[in-house]
Amino acid sequence: MKKFEPPRVTTLELLRHGVNVVGLDVQSTKLEKLANSLEDDTKTPTSIPDGIRRGIFYPKTCDITDERAVQDVFGWVNAELGGVSVLVNNAGIIMRSSLLDGTLKNWSFLMNINVLAQCVCSREAYRSISTNDNILKGHIVQINSIGGHSITPYYAHKMYNASKTAITVLCEGLRHELSLVNSKIKVSSISPGSVDTDIFNTAKFRPSSQVVSSRPALKPEDVAAMVIITLETPPSVEIAELTIIPTGSTIQSHGMPSPVKLSDK
Repeated sequence: MKKFEPPRVTTLELLRHGVNVVGLDVQSTKLEKLANSLEDDTKTPTSIPDGIRRGIFYPKTCDITDERAVQDVFGWVNAELGGVSVLVNNAGIIMRSSLLDGTLKNWSFLMNINVLAQCVCSREAYRSISTNDNILKGHIVQINSIGGHSITPYYAHKMYNASKTAITVLCEGLRHELSLVNSKIKVSSISPGSVDTDIFNTAKFRPSSQVVSSRPALKPEDVAAMVIITLETPPSVEIAELTIIPTGSTIQSHGMPSPVKLSDK
């Protein structure tokens, strides 16, 4: 069965709800493939809400770790589309690199994508929304992880853990700074548990079969649905943190002891 990544599914859901989407990726071939798949989707029946015009997808090749490149894309959005209303920070990688023998190159690469790039995009979104005074007042959605709220048990995985914990802290920091300038921009952190994607294959890292079999996984569609729910809140409501896990799982990973019967106590 083919697995669709959360960015593709989230993009599709936003388009179905009438949102124009500017998709950024460093790989132009991936953007082209995504655009083609979205075009194919328009030829099949979809559940588009009544009275909603389907959004338009604008693919933009961009290395989000390149500040100048990100600024150029936001400049294009301001000039051609009238500015930003919604930012979904969906980029993220997982990398196995231990604290004892890992490399600065790997640590920097992970932090640049998972943390610093998100900060740059959020800053540019704030500037765009504030400059254009969009009616929606703006919404920044950060796709976080339960790794930002718990200790990841896997060996050589703590730098990823640290990057997601940083996002949790920075979301609250962003809300604080926005409140100081009386901004109505919302900031939401969505923290999914395990999601059924190819992210581990991309990282050439696979958790043990025992862990995988004991932890059910969310579907990318589940994450996309939560993005829509977050965006559909009334102006007076802001979902600061939304943690979603598969039914039957936990936020913090636990060992697998034998069940204890009450009669044995």
